[in-house]
Amino acid sequence: MLKKTAIRSGWCMLVLALAACTGLKQPAAPTEAGGTTDSPAVTNADNPYGSAPYTPPPPSNVDNNPSVSTPVSTGYVPNYSPVDITAANHTVQRGDTVYNISKRYQITQDNLRSWNNLVDDNIKLGQVLRVKPAGYVATAGTTTTTVTTVTPQVNTPKATTTTTVTNTTTTKSTTTETVKNSSGIDWLRPTAGKILQGFGGSSKGIDFGGNMGQPVVSAAAGKVVYAGNGLRGYGNLIIIQHNQVYLTAYGNNQKILVKVGEQIKRGQQIATMGNTDAKRTQLHFELRQNGQPQDPAKFLPL
Repeated sequence: MLKKTAIRSGWCMLVLALAACTGLKQPAAPTEAGGTTDSPAVTNADNPYGSAPYTPPPPSNVDNNPSVSTPVSTGYVPNYSPVDITAANHTVQRGDTVYNISKRYQITQDNLRSWNNLVDDNIKLGQVLRVKPAGYVATAGTTTTTVTTVTPQVNTPKATTTTTVTNTTTTKSTTTETVKNSSGIDWLRPTAGKILQGFGGSSKGIDFGGNMGQPVVSAAAGKVVYAGNGLRGYGNLIIIQHNQVYLTAYGNNQKILVKVGEQIKRGQQIATMGNTDAKRTQLHFELRQNGQPQDPAKFLPL
C-alpha cells in the first residue's frame, strides 16, 4: 500500500514539474520579414522647360469595384492664366468661369453678364465674350501695352489678324509694333534685327541678330517661371509661361530685368541682348507647345 502511494506521488510530482516548465517557457522572439529594398532617389533634372503645367487627374475607386459607390472628383481646375487686360474680347477656355474671367480682366461679374446678355453664369468653351463695354477704344501713352486699332492683313489666313499696339516703358520712347494672333494669343516680335538662324535641324528656335544691350521684350503676356543661367547653351535665360499650353524662352541675354513669379505684359522689356554662352551677339528665342519646340515663324509677325 505504501509502495503504491509512493509511486503515485512520484508521478504527480513529475506531472507538476512538467506543467511548471511549460508555464515558464518564454514565447519566441518576434521576427521581421526580409530586409529593406533600397530604391534610387528620384531627382528632377535642372531643366527649366520640364513638361506642361500639371493638372491632377480625378481619383479612381480604390478596389476598382464598380458596385462600390465612391465619390469621384470631376477634375475641374480653375483657369487663372494671364490675360491682356486691355483686350476688348475674351475667348472662353477650359476652366473659365464668369467669376475668374471678371477677376482677371478686373471687371465686375454683373458687367460681364450685362455686356454679353448672360441670364446666368453658364458659358461655353470657345464662346467669345466682351470684357469691355461697347465702343471701348484703348488709349495710348500708358505704361501698359494697349491695342489701338485692328486691321486684317490682306491674303492672310482667317485665324490670323494684325493689330497696331503701342508699347510704352519707363525708359524707352513709345514705339509701334505689329501683333499676330495665333492659337488665341496675341504674339509680338521679341526684338528688332534680322534672323541669323531659323527653326529646324539642331535649332529649336530662331536666332535674332542685333546690338549689345538692345531691348528684348516679352512676345506675349504671361508669368516668368525661370530667370537664370543654369541651362548650358542658353546663357542668361528667361522663360515665360503664357497659359497651360504655350511658353517662350529668351536666351543669351546680356542682362535679365525680371524675376521668377513676375507677371509680364506683352511688349514689356525683360532683358537686354547679349552673347552669354554664345559666339555672337544674339537673342535665341524658342516657342514651345506642351513642351515641344514649334517654329516661331508660324506664330510671330516676322
